[in-house]
Order: sequence, then structure tokens, then C-alpha cells
Amino acid sequence: MCPALSLKCGQDCTSAEGHSSSTPNIFGGFDTSFPDGSHSSSHPNIFGGEDTTTSQGTIESKPNIFGGQDYRLPSGERIESHPNIFGGQDLRQPNGHVVECRPNIFGGEDCR
Repeated sequence: MCPALSLKCGQDCTSAEGHSSSTPNIFGGFDTSFPDGSHSSSHPNIFGGEDTTTSQGTIESKPNIFGGQDYRLPSGERIESHPNIFGGQDLRQPNGHVVECRPNIFGGEDCR
């Protein structure tokens, strides 16, 4: 599974929803297409993170003190990530639910 927040670096990703693909763009970010036909475009921001523009608005990120990223969603809700003991990341969603991601043998991440 490839969470939308982590699809980077020219990755192709296949999940239950379908195939996603990401390629570098001229702004130092990535242009990504998703299985539902939607697209996003990202570029670095002044906070050391990146801004990702989607059809639903902009997702802003910045590094946090835990070695992860804090994300502000278009709705204003926040997601916090931090490294976990498995070499992946944990994503704390606005409702408090934590999605745990681990590296897989293909160079991507599996998240639950």
C-alpha cells in the first residue's frame, strides 16, 4: 500500500485501489497520477517540507521534532508522522488513529 503522503521519487505503486505513478518536476517536487485519474503536484516550501497541490486543495508539510513530518490537510486537519522501530513511519491521523508503515522487499512501504 502506498499512502498518498509518501509517494515520491519517481515511484510506481500498486495497491488495492490501482496503480499510481510519480515523476520529478521542474519545481524540485513531483507530479503524481492516482488510480482514480486525479493528479497532484508538489514543490519544496520555506519550512523545509513541501506543498502538494491536489484537486481538493494544498497539503503543507514541515519537519517535526520527532524526525518525521507534520502535515496540514486542505480541511485544516493535521497528521503527524514519526519514524518507528521497523524503519518505517507511524502516521497519527486527526481522529487519533495511528497508521503504521514498514519497509517492504520492493523498496516501498506496507501500511496498516
